[in-house]
Amino acid sequence: MPAPQEPRSPRPETEYTWQGDWARPTPPPEQPPRPAPTDRQRRQAARRRREMRRRRRRAAFLGTAAGILVLSGIITLILPKSVKGETEPEAPAVMGTTQLVAPLPYAGTNSNDTNGTVQTLNWGTVGPQQQSADTGYTYTATPQKSVQLGEFGRVSTSWFADAAFLGDSLTAGFCANEYNIDVGGALICGYRSISPNTIVNRTTVTNPDRGEEVALDVLAANQPAKLYILLGTNALVQTGNEDSFINYYARMLDELRAALPNTTFYVQSILCATQETVEDDAPGLSPDHIGPINQQIKALCEERGLYYLDLNAEFSDENGYLLTDYAQPDGVHLTVSGYNKWVSYLCTHTPYSKNNPYQPGSTYYLSEEMQSQLADLP
Repeated sequence: MPAPQEPRSPRPETEYTWQGDWARPTPPPEQPPRPAPTDRQRRQAARRRREMRRRRRRAAFLGTAAGILVLSGIITLILPKSVKGETEPEAPAVMGTTQLVAPLPYAGTNSNDTNGTVQTLNWGTVGPQQQSADTGYTYTATPQKSVQLGEFGRVSTSWFADAAFLGDSLTAGFCANEYNIDVGGALICGYRSISPNTIVNRTTVTNPDRGEEVALDVLAANQPAKLYILLGTNALVQTGNEDSFINYYARMLDELRAALPNTTFYVQSILCATQETVEDDAPGLSPDHIGPINQQIKALCEERGLYYLDLNAEFSDENGYLLTDYAQPDGVHLTVSGYNKWVSYLCTHTPYSKNNPYQPGSTYYLSEEMQSQLADLP
């Protein structure tokens, strides 16, 4: 006996219209058209779209900020211990001054004052900040670890207000009666045709501004905070007296250090002459001769903890000779543009200190774009 079948669902009833011999389904009634949105509805829809765009931008900004924080954490993990503030032997101080690392442009944003109140950053005074061993600082430049100063920020010429310059006729060009180059009011001890033995022997010399004097006595009386030295051109024009020159140079440094116990010394390398001058009558001022002499002067600085400035590299052409663009016709002395280049070099080669008179635009200052980006962070 066959199984009973499930009853079929009734088909929906369809209305038919007879047209001639054919029956066709009757079309459903037309729906009334939707009413047009009102002004209020359109404004509400626009507001919803703007809110969605703001949410997407906010999410993108937060994602970028989170990415930066993650990247900073990764960089912190791979930095050496000395950079992360972990225990390392401290570097010895130079000339009795504290060695400071690179500036901390973000100082004040996350630090607390003595009352426990979070400090805010004053963008009008952003600049180098004092560092300490337990500060989570951020480097904007490499700290100075070598006796040779590299390019490191930029100070204004007021940096030289408490400085003195000691040298021969090249240094005498800074005098008011010579080229009158702006070095911030520094004491200029420049004398024609002198050498290190002139300083050691306390020989009376003539300064273009002040007349006859003994250089060491003038420096001892003024006690400058900084002393820039450039000496050797006159003694090295001819070859053959290199050992005597280095001995006198070392004695000169010792005499100056004894007379100026609180002065920071900046010893500048000796400049070569132009190729034409070297070939004509100054073989001792060739790159092959001056190069080893400058290396010995640098070694003297390392032994005594003095700063060394490779000034010769700034003024040399591809073969090591003095650039003719900055040389006078004698191939030894500098033009006014050469002196301006010299001052610019010294302004960009200084050890770090939060008290330095840094110029706006220096790498120690944040750009307006960076200030704006940081100001937008929650």
